Amino acid sequence: MNAPAAKLAQEDVAFQRGLYEDGNATRRSLHQYRRDWVLDQVARFSKSGDAVLEVGVGCGVFTEALSQTGRKVSAVDINPAFLENVRLLDAVETHLLDATNPLGLGQHDLAICSEVLEHVPSERSEMLLSAVAGSLRPGGTFILTTPQRYATVEMMAGLFRFKPVLALARMVYGNAEPLGHINLLTADELGGQIRRAGFDVVDTSRFGFYLPVIAEFGGNGGAVMLKLLDRTLAKAPFARGLLWTQAWVLRKPVVSPPA
Repeated sequence: MNAPAAKLAQEDVAFQRGLYEDGNATRRSLHQYRRDWVLDQVARFSKSGDAVLEVGVGCGVFTEALSQTGRKVSAVDINPAFLENVRLLDAVETHLLDATNPLGLGQHDLAICSEVLEHVPSERSEMLLSAVAGSLRPGGTFILTTPQRYATVEMMAGLFRFKPVLALARMVYGNAEPLGHINLLTADELGGQIRRAGFDVVDTSRFGFYLPVIAEFGGNGGAVMLKLLDRTLAKAPFARGLLWTQAWVLRKPVVSPPA
C-alpha cells in the first residue's frame, strides 16, 4: 500500500472500526483499553442530557456510546464519510468543520478529542485546543488522548518511511502500514499547549506498551505480559514516555465575577 492508499485506509469507517477487533491480542488491547478509558471518563464527568462536543468522529465508537446513554452530541469532523456514518443516531447533530478554527456551536458540558491531534498540522495543534476551550461552558470538562512522541509504537512506525524496512515488516508481520501521524508531542510539550489554551489539568494517565516480537508473536500471553510491563512503566518517570497513549482530563476554569 503506498502512502496515499494508507491515508485512504485510515479515513475508512470499516478500517477504523476493525482496530477494536484486531486479530492480534496486543493491538486489539491497545485500542480497546483507550476506548474504555475515555468512556469511563465520560461516565465520571457527565450525565444523560448533557451537551457533548466530539471532535474527530472516526468510526463513531464514541458517538454511538454517547447517543445510547442520552447525551446530546455535536459531532465534528472534516471527513464526510465519518459524519454520514453517525448522522442517523439519536440526539446527534453532525458538523463538517475544521476544528482548528472557532466552531460556533455554542457551549457544551463535555468535549472529547481522542486520537485526533496527531493528525493535525503541528502549527495548528494549539488552535484546536483553543477551539475546544471556546466551545465549553466554564467548568466544562475536556477528555483528550493522543500518542506520545517517543512511544515504541511510534518509533517503529517511523521506520516504515524507509521502503526496505516496510517491505521487511510486511514479510515478517503480514500487515504493516504507516500511521500517518504528523503531530507527535511529548507530554511536556502538550502540557504547555494545554495551559496556553486556558485549561486546568484534572487528571492525566499514560498507557499502552508495545514490543514488536512479543506483541506480534506472543498471542494472549504476550498481551498479558505487556500489560504488566505497561503498569510498571507508567510509574517510572523516565520510562513512561515509551507508552503509546497520553490521556488527559482537563477543565475549563470558572471565571469568578469581579468583586
